[in-house]
Amino acid sequence: MVGFGAIAPILVLYLEQLHFSARKIGLFLSLTLLGDVVVSLCVAWTADRLGRRRMLAVGSAAMAGSGLAFAVSRNYAALLVAATLGVISPSGNEVGPFNALETAMLGQLAPAQDQVFILMYYQLLGFVGLALGSVGSGFLVAHLQAHSSVGTAYRTVFAFYASVGFIKTLMSACLTDVTELEKQDQGARHADERRPLLPTTPTIRPSRSSPHIDILVSPSSRPSKSPPRIRLGLVIALFGIDAFASSLTPASYVALFLQRIYGASIETITTVLAGAALSAVVFSLGTGALVKRIGLVPAMVTTHIPAQLITCGLAFAPTLPAAISLYIARTSLSSMDASIRGTLLSAMVPPESRTRLLGVVDVTRTLVATPGPFVTGRLVDLRALEWSFPISGGIKFLCDIALLLGLRGAKLEF
Repeated sequence: MVGFGAIAPILVLYLEQLHFSARKIGLFLSLTLLGDVVVSLCVAWTADRLGRRRMLAVGSAAMAGSGLAFAVSRNYAALLVAATLGVISPSGNEVGPFNALETAMLGQLAPAQDQVFILMYYQLLGFVGLALGSVGSGFLVAHLQAHSSVGTAYRTVFAFYASVGFIKTLMSACLTDVTELEKQDQGARHADERRPLLPTTPTIRPSRSSPHIDILVSPSSRPSKSPPRIRLGLVIALFGIDAFASSLTPASYVALFLQRIYGASIETITTVLAGAALSAVVFSLGTGALVKRIGLVPAMVTTHIPAQLITCGLAFAPTLPAAISLYIARTSLSSMDASIRGTLLSAMVPPESRTRLLGVVDVTRTLVATPGPFVTGRLVDLRALEWSFPISGGIKFLCDIALLLGLRGAKLEF
């Protein structure tokens, strides 16, 4: 996340500095997401067979390779190939195979009733890394600009990103066997290969010592009779649409928005992104307690809906301080659902299918998000970049309402 945080504020600014058109930049970011779909699907579908550690190392090596390409090349086609086949994040969020693999590993190592808290701390550390990367990027660019060109400063950040990928490759190779899928006897393994990915009955059952967490908590609610696979399909579809909305306003375009509309400097932009990430850390600390108190889906919706209203209002902020305040508030609230989402999905399938399901979810989200940057690029062409925020917030608001209604009365036990 340090690497992703470092390049997110400068990616679009660097492509503009190379004199690529807004349409080319939007297409570039969309094709980057499309390449991520292919990489994520291949890795997620083969990771349990070929080894989670090995595939994590492969993804990290791809991250290092793409960073190196951006550090040495200025050619549009070469950069597009590196971004499509490698790992580049326009949003600052984790892309590639990392999220699915790491969530599956943590889900296996942690007891079911503790997964919300484990994934909460996982997200928390990610936000800290994002903030450190963003601040470091701004400091590095500001320092190098005084002694060299802006382009050289940006390319130095990408060289740093490549070094992060290399270090992550070495660390992935040092993981132990406990991160791999637990070995089963031969008969059970063959039976699992024939088991459908989406179960027809709940797969996590209560123990005498573990509490249950309702998806929707209501004294009179009863478990729904609709098949879990229908609910799971609904959740995946809504998460995909939500991802499209998010792709309209990635951190790279937020940086461009702050620079073009309010004249913010790169130091201000990276400080804002870092501040938003650190604020998200503070808010994430309350995620586990909120879930225990009101349930999974209510916790997601009650934080998301205010965040989307703030997102809509961001386009109409009269001054830079107002825009910064709204952006930090929006990021803090919307980030609280990340660990909840992973817990909800992990609890819907058996452990041996978890990596594949999380990979499919990541692929679905990324695939649906692919047109988003291109749409925003067209808005930039039309001098209407600020309208990407109301469009994004409106779509996310509708997704939250649909999720709340679609999972009404459902119950999930740990």
